[in-house]
This record gives sequence, structure tokens and C-alpha cells, in this order.
Amino acid sequence: MNTKWWRQRPWMLVWTTLAALGGIVVAGVALWRVPWWIDAHYIDGPGLTQPVATTVTGIRTALLAVGAGGLAAIGITYTHRTLHQTREGQVTDRYTKAIGQIASERPVEQLGGIYALERIMRDSEKDHATIVEVLAAFVREHAPAPTDSVTEGEERLVRRSLRMLLAHLGTGGSKVQVRRSHIDRPSEPVQAALTVLGRRPRGRDEPFHIDLSKTYLRGANLARAHLEKALLWGAHLEYADLTDARLEGAELEDARLYAADLTDAFLMGAYLGGAYLVGAHLMGTHLEGADLNGAHLENAFLRGAQLQKTDLGGANLQGANVRDAILEGASMDGADLEGAAELTVKQVVGAHPDKTTRLPESLAKDPLVKARIADFKYLPGSGK
Repeated sequence: MNTKWWRQRPWMLVWTTLAALGGIVVAGVALWRVPWWIDAHYIDGPGLTQPVATTVTGIRTALLAVGAGGLAAIGITYTHRTLHQTREGQVTDRYTKAIGQIASERPVEQLGGIYALERIMRDSEKDHATIVEVLAAFVREHAPAPTDSVTEGEERLVRRSLRMLLAHLGTGGSKVQVRRSHIDRPSEPVQAALTVLGRRPRGRDEPFHIDLSKTYLRGANLARAHLEKALLWGAHLEYADLTDARLEGAELEDARLYAADLTDAFLMGAYLGGAYLVGAHLMGTHLEGADLNGAHLENAFLRGAQLQKTDLGGANLQGANVRDAILEGASMDGADLEGAAELTVKQVVGAHPDKTTRLPESLAKDPLVKARIADFKYLPGSGK
């Protein structure tokens, strides 16, 4: 070690002792002489009269009180620092132990580590961002998406959901009740990590977006989860429960949401370009200002969905049920709504269709729709 000799532990003890003794000597001198320094012309009179003795005693008592107060303040400060350092040390120990647990191969230990991290996150705001990143990394590591773009299982899932929804639309029902018992779900630790991320404390600084891109979260329970601006591009969320989820501004490009339940979810301003929403439940979903360019919405259930100013350019809505959906200001260039169910003239006229929009024949021939398409053709900036 390169520590100077006067800074080594034995010598530091000597210096501390000498400093304490020096402090005692200074305090003693102060108690003895300060009264004369303050009021020497009065105290130095002939004889020690009662008033003089009272004055000396009063000054010394005041000095003792000030000294005692100073020592108490020093003690309180030292105690506070000690408690703070102890607490920080305990948090560090808890964090280290939790990381060791989630690194285990045993699901029970992983669960314990995940919930321990949640407790630390709630107790220590400064560790919030780090723990969020750790949990997101845990999900990415333990639930990676398949490397194939579309698996055989996905193809079967799409065909099955289409058949179910076609039958459903034919009966005029409100919502398909899908049997989910056979669906692959995330492991318990992965689901726990998702749950903790979704219910993390709000209003704290997060200088990043939660990264769950290219993850395999089929059948995950993300109901009411707070995942605003999360990165979910390429994620597999087939049959996932996303009811009432907060996904404003989330990036869901090319995400697979076959038959996912997004009822009453909030996706304002979200990017869903090229996303697969075949057979998805989007009843009452908030998609205002969302980008659904090129999205697959075949047989999706969009009853009452909020699609104001949504970009539906190139989207496929064959067989989608759009009853009571609000399409005010929605861009429809290149969109395929030819087989959309319960699409009305009012909805089309309120949107921005153009000559590339594919509509049901009965609507395409409607005079109001024709006029709307003609009007939009000449709107400034339409490029038509």
C-alpha cells in the first residue's frame, strides 16, 4: 500500500486522541479566560464581589450551553450520516442478493429476486431506473422472440382466429370468448417481471424507454400495465391480455398481436406500422393519432374504437367489424375496407378516403362517398 505513514490507522488514532485533548484544553482555557476577554474592565476591579462572580458564572454557563448545543448538533449530524450510510449499505446488500436470485436457474429464487427488486424500487427512488432496466433485460433474456419471421404455429393461430371471428360476426355477437387454456404463456418469473414493470411507481424519472422488443410474450397478462412509450417492436403478444393497458406512444412496429385483447387500451400516438392485429379485440380502444400504416387488421373487432386522425394507409381491414368506430379525420389512402363489416357512409365521409381506398361496393357507389373522395383529391397537401 502507498498510504503515507501519518495516515495509517494507528497514527490516525493518535491524531484523533491529540485533537480531542487539544479541544478539551481549548475549552478549559475558554471557560477560564473568556469572561475576562469579554468584560475585563468590570471584572478586574478590587476584590471578587458578588456581582462580578455572578457575571463570570453567567458567561461560563452560557459558554457551556453553547458548547453542549454544538456537541449535540455534531452528534445529530453524525448519527444522521451513520443511519444514511447504514441504510445505503442495506439497500446495496438487498440489491446484490436480489440480482443473485434472478440469476439463478430456479424459478422460485428468480421470483424472490424479482419481488425483492420491486420492494427496493419502491423504497429507493434513486434505484428506480436501474431496476426497471434490469427487469426489462431479464424479460428479453428469458423470453426472446423466435428467429423465424412467421412460424407454422402462428399460421395455424391466424387461421383458427379467422374462423372463430367469421363465425362470431355472422351471429352478431359482441365479443369472442376465446379459450386460452391451450395457449403458451410466459414462465412465472417472466410474467412476474412484466407485472412489476407494469405497476411500477409513477411520476419518477426514467431517462429511457422500456425495451421489450423482440420478446416472446404470447398469452401474457398485461392488463392495466403502464408501458407508455415502451419499445415493443417485433414482440410476440398473441392472445395477450392488454385490456386498459397504457401504451401511449409505444413502438409496436411488426408486433404480433393475433387475437390479443386490447379492449379499452390506450394507444394514442402509438406506432403500429405493419403490426399483425388479425382477430384482435379493439373494442373501445383509443387509437387517436396512432400510425397503423400497413397494419393487418383482418377480422379485428373495432366496435367503438377511437380512430380519430389515425393513419390507416395501406392497412388491411378485410372482415373487420367497425361498428360505431370513430374514424373522423383518419387517413385511408390505400386501405382495404372492402370486406369491413358495418362500415357506414357517415364513417367514410368523416375520414379521408381517396381513389386508392378499397370500399364495399355499396359504399363506393354512394354519392356522398364519391363527393368526399373527390374533395379529398384536391385538398392542399394531399398529393393526389
